[in-house]
Amino acid sequence: MASAAAGGAAKPTVLVAEKLGGAGLEMLEKVANVDCAYGMTPEQLYAKIAQSDALIVRSATKVTRQVFEAAKGKLKVVGRAGVGVDNVDLAAATEYGCLVVNAPTANTVAAAEHGIALMCTLSRNVSQADASMKAGKWERTKYVGVSLVDKTLCIMGFGKVGGEVARRARGLGMHVLAYDPYASEEKARAQGVRLVSFDEALELGDFFSLHMPLTPGTKKMFNDAAFAKMKKGARITNVARGGVIDDDALARALDAGIVAAAALDVFEEEPPQFEGHPLIGRYTG
Repeated sequence: MASAAAGGAAKPTVLVAEKLGGAGLEMLEKVANVDCAYGMTPEQLYAKIAQSDALIVRSATKVTRQVFEAAKGKLKVVGRAGVGVDNVDLAAATEYGCLVVNAPTANTVAAAEHGIALMCTLSRNVSQADASMKAGKWERTKYVGVSLVDKTLCIMGFGKVGGEVARRARGLGMHVLAYDPYASEEKARAQGVRLVSFDEALELGDFFSLHMPLTPGTKKMFNDAAFAKMKKGARITNVARGGVIDDDALARALDAGIVAAAALDVFEEEPPQFEGHPLIGRYTG
């Protein structure tokens, strides 16, 4: 009787709040009842979470204290399909006995390649040239840009993604520095990278590639004071977390010519408020 009862145990319910690949969903469906509900309002999430044993999110869904309160102890695990877990209230998860897991290597190469692509786009003004051409203009000399060879790239956050960016940047002929208070000298040396302080990075960098987590210590780390220490004409890419840059300060640095260009894949609030945003729509051709 005991074995029969165990064999007939109900499958757990997994709430998938953001799109996953088909192969991942197929794996889940073999062991659980899968409820795919995308684009939920907080209220809709509160209602569904009370019937869920597990929740899978990416970066858009905010798993707040209210979510754990609405689950009333039923939620056992939150899975973040990505690197960081800053959209999950970890203190509340601990309080309610909920395990939080992530996939730290899931998009490492993709993020690194995207960062390099943005850096190449910045160096050669690809977006501006494209917009100019589509507007019926022929301005070949205006958007020549600068070479990456022999330029200094400062990688801010030398974890898995930062390491992959360094590997590719050195292949492009760049000198690579890195700022990360937790990175080891051995790892840096093995990749031909020199670790420097935050202030040294600001003073020496021609290009900056941001790969740091969003923490109280990194929030708006790139502010007016940081931009003031940069070389005039610096270029910045951010594929990490939007909150590490003060958007208003970056807009001022762009206006002053301290920062020549910035490519942002992330924003402090996502989706951002397009109307009145200090950065969105600045350069359209």
